[in-house]
Amino acid sequence: MVGINEIARDIAKSSGVSVRSAESVIRGTFKAIVTNINKGQKVRIAGFGIFSRKQTKARNAKNPRTKQIIRVPAKNKVHFSASSKIKYK
Repeated sequence: MVGINEIARDIAKSSGVSVRSAESVIRGTFKAIVTNINKGQKVRIAGFGIFSRKQTKARNAKNPRTKQIIRVPAKNKVHFSASSKIKYK
């Protein structure tokens, strides 16, 4: 698995900036994405994909151990739709 540090190192090497600067830009980018998704906006990054917020419907579920029916409330989830440039590669 690749983390922010590894990505920051790759960006720093290819662009000639410090690792700390690259990491700061990455964290700022993620913060902006989260902020806009929480506002209900879609975030489109060309060549990468679209982040959006989807609401799941409330539903009934069954506890497999007790067989008791429980109510699962509706909730918001982050949805990512990958660009065709990164799908199936």
